[in-house]
Amino acid sequence: MSPYEYTAAVEYHRRAKELAGYARFHDANNFAKQAQKMAAAAKTVAQKRTKNRALPIFDPNDASLFITRDGLVKRKSSLEFDTEKPPMLDAEKPPLTGPIDQKGGAK
Repeated sequence: MSPYEYTAAVEYHRRAKELAGYARFHDANNFAKQAQKMAAAAKTVAQKRTKNRALPIFDPNDASLFITRDGLVKRKSSLEFDTEKPPMLDAEKPPLTGPIDQKGGAK
């Protein structure tokens, strides 16, 4: 699955057909070549992701995922990103404010 490369290839192809309709053949040829490049890139990325069983969609909110230089989405080891503190670790600390009066504010 390579949605960005595929979409780019489709849009370049659409633009090439549009320019050819206006008899701008040189520009249409350039867009068609770019569409071919993006289609080849889409095929390559999709094959790599299928072969390596990488996740097809990168979630930027998930700290365990990263993108390699080859465009693959991989998951980090849990030891590298797990910085969660044990529960109730800071529960024993006293409050930072002074004594509270009857109205709800600090004295």
